Amino acid sequence: MYNRKESTLPTVRGDRIVELDIIRGVALLGILLANMPLFSYPYPYFELLHVSLWNDSWNRFIMLFLNVAVVNKFITIFSFLFGLGFIIFMERLKLRGERPVVRYVRRLLFLMLLGVLHSTYIWYGDILLIYSVFGFILLLFRNRSPKVLLNCGVALLLVSALLLALQTFAFDNRLAIELAPAEQLEQAADQSITVYQTGSFAEMINQRSTDSDIISVSMFYTAILSLGMFFIGAYAGKRGYFRELDKHRQTVKSAWIWSAAIGLPFLAIQFALKYTIDSTHTGLNLAQVPALLIASPAIAIFYITSLLLLLRTALGQRVLAPFAAVGRMALTNYLLQSIICITIFYSFGFGLFAQVSPWYGLLLAIAIYGLQLVLSNLWLKRYPFGPLEWLWRTATYGKLGANRKR
Repeated sequence: MYNRKESTLPTVRGDRIVELDIIRGVALLGILLANMPLFSYPYPYFELLHVSLWNDSWNRFIMLFLNVAVVNKFITIFSFLFGLGFIIFMERLKLRGERPVVRYVRRLLFLMLLGVLHSTYIWYGDILLIYSVFGFILLLFRNRSPKVLLNCGVALLLVSALLLALQTFAFDNRLAIELAPAEQLEQAADQSITVYQTGSFAEMINQRSTDSDIISVSMFYTAILSLGMFFIGAYAGKRGYFRELDKHRQTVKSAWIWSAAIGLPFLAIQFALKYTIDSTHTGLNLAQVPALLIASPAIAIFYITSLLLLLRTALGQRVLAPFAAVGRMALTNYLLQSIICITIFYSFGFGLFAQVSPWYGLLLAIAIYGLQLVLSNLWLKRYPFGPLEWLWRTATYGKLGANRKR
């Protein structure tokens, strides 16, 4: 829960909903796990070619785990939190008699700048730019009713399913191969390995542009899915579910039961269609679409409500409390993950691109996150905001705020 303050700038703890910080912190671990194959080897190229650098049973199991339990689930959580945070931000500033639209536009423009810099000079899988652009769309619906927001969210999920179905149909009918023959994809994958292992920084910028083109279709689908979850998160914000969690305890329990009942079976269906049935069959591939559509948002809500229920126990609070610091510094930690990973895998660092298997990538992701967990808690003992969070606040409010604890 949060308390309204009279000061222009939000307070450090009084205005924060600790449960959301914890959920955001846990989601950052999932995002790093999902992104590690993209950081460590030319995964998008091999995915299109239906081949892998590592075909042993253990590494195949790791990729299976990531694809079923992680991929699309935690970015969906982040998207939900973005929409929820939008409503909380707007309502707080409105209560203070401030100009929430002006401040939120500044907030989005700063996020857009970071997204451009991140995608151009650091890593091609950036999500910040998409979030900032779609944030302007969400801004247009700030005064809409919860029902309208929910309907928009559901409609966008359906649109994303249709787009994914069209994409799947195109690939299964060899349209993709005509546009990008297997030989060209293999050459592009080899070029990616060469550039990231031994290339110059300028060559990497060009390579990132090529990589962005390769994932553009899937990123477009992800973007529409994210926008849908923006609206669903905004719906939850309008309904006030996270302002008084004790009051909505039964709602959380019901959401947990229903999300599990819906999400887990469809997750099993998605797994069966993708990993145990002939993946070259067009009809079966198209059948994955509703499974993926329903599984990702439902499992995301299942994860969120599971964390909320765990936080009602003493053990859950003790175990999960440290994750709040990572969540409070989410922007800093998201970009720090990219910086650490490209230092490990690219030529200007250790040059280990395409040399780390999914299993070791999983261990590496856990180690990196563990480091972030420690550093975030140490940092927030001395400073009220993470470094990028402080800059973000400065851009939002147009004045420098103190970033040292009294």
